[in-house]
Amino acid sequence: MRRDSSYPNESSTFFQRRDRLPLHGLAALRILIVLMIGLGYASTMGLGTESFEWGHHWGYDPSWYGLQLLFLLSGFLAARSMTQGRTIVEFFKSRLFSLWPALLTATLVTVLIIYPLMCAPDAPVKMDALDLTAYFFKTVFLIDPGSRMPGLLDDAKYMCLMQGAIWTLRWGLILHVAFLFGWMTKLLQNRHLALVSAVLGLAGYVSTVFLAVKFPAFAQIIEPVLPGIRLGYIYLCGVALFSWQHKLPRRWFTIWIIAALLGAAATFHYHVLPWTPLIEILGTAFWATLCIGFLTHAPLAMRRCPRLAPVLYVTIWPAAQIIVALVPELNAFGVIEFSILLASSTAVAVFLLLRQARIQPTRF
Repeated sequence: MRRDSSYPNESSTFFQRRDRLPLHGLAALRILIVLMIGLGYASTMGLGTESFEWGHHWGYDPSWYGLQLLFLLSGFLAARSMTQGRTIVEFFKSRLFSLWPALLTATLVTVLIIYPLMCAPDAPVKMDALDLTAYFFKTVFLIDPGSRMPGLLDDAKYMCLMQGAIWTLRWGLILHVAFLFGWMTKLLQNRHLALVSAVLGLAGYVSTVFLAVKFPAFAQIIEPVLPGIRLGYIYLCGVALFSWQHKLPRRWFTIWIIAALLGAAATFHYHVLPWTPLIEILGTAFWATLCIGFLTHAPLAMRRCPRLAPVLYVTIWPAAQIIVALVPELNAFGVIEFSILLASSTAVAVFLLLRQARIQPTRF
């Protein structure tokens, strides 16, 4: 079969088993990335937004890189899903049942349990039943996910958002819609055009950040959509990564060499050269390379890991907020330890509950 520039179906001879990126360790990788994000958040939860997270490197926090990696995997899996012959309805159904039950559960717990128990009795502004109902629907339907809840954590040193990082889910939905538009117009079905789109997206993000840093007035204008540009370029990189997965290195030695070169370039740029957004790009590429290495050589013990990442993602932030609110004297290490323990145990319990109800998917 001739290899052209368009995506064939994954079952065709183009994607021989040796050409595919192994995904046996994907569930474990996602858990590790979410824990990386959660560790970063928890390390500064009791200190404030001006503090660097534990593991801060090359000028960026681990949670920053972690979000990039999750959206890289989202783009990769979106392209994989469509090459398996799924319809648009099946595509969205797969993603809906992947994360929405966890989001629904976490939001219900926040509205029915956390807020009534932890809302300050003397708060000047408190949410009534109607407000909580509106919060629930705005969150689970991603209209305004994770908005502030007056009366809860008003004096918190970190952002007073009980469900914090779920704001990214709305951008994920927007990017999925944009991806399907690109797919149906054949733009992203061509591997060369997918690569060009990723490069243009990356260049657009770098240029936007550079201009935002240089011109504060432009930064104020672009601020509302800058997270979408940042997550959008890496999503496109994930789509391109899928289309060129047959070219990825597979030997650990080669992967380590590439990662070392990227890390050295990021370190040199950060410490020697003037700042540019390329530092972030090099850092993200470093971690993405290690992720490819993990998937290619995932330890046997991690190849049948339960699919906990979606549930963990929506519980990691509330857990840290609750720990800090209940035990404010804890140091950063204590907050990390107890919040990770609380989030992990809650995630396992919710996962088992959803699986028992037959609404927790077992596939990727």
